[in-house]
Amino acid sequence: MAQQWHEAYSLNHPVLDAQHKKLFSLANRVEALDSKTTTKQEISELIKEFFNYMREHFKDEEAYMQSIDYPHMNEHRILHEKIILNMTSLLQEIKSIEVLQTRMKIVSHEWLVGHILEHDLAIKRWQNQNSIDLDSLDYL
Repeated sequence: MAQQWHEAYSLNHPVLDAQHKKLFSLANRVEALDSKTTTKQEISELIKEFFNYMREHFKDEEAYMQSIDYPHMNEHRILHEKIILNMTSLLQEIKSIEVLQTRMKIVSHEWLVGHILEHDLAIKRWQNQNSIDLDSLDYL
């Protein structure tokens, strides 16, 4: 079942929210693949796009955390590294579109939704508690 973006996931940051939405879209595109009509080339291109976009997003999110002096930035960065390592490991084991789709459900639910709800929204709560004005920042 496709994962849907909800406003509850919003960081109230236009760039990062747009990136989160795109990550959901990419995960859903993988989930929608048809094992009878999809080629290995199409799978490869989509996975590369997803993986590269995730890395880009993590880089931007880390720049944002640094710009607001987020006190848990190092722990959050380690979580990003673990996600990338876990995703790399999962993708190396792909034998079929069905397995790929199963693995991407893990990515979209546990990593995207779980990570956003637990860890990214902690950034938002910290920012709100410390009255950080997004308009005064220059990082993205």
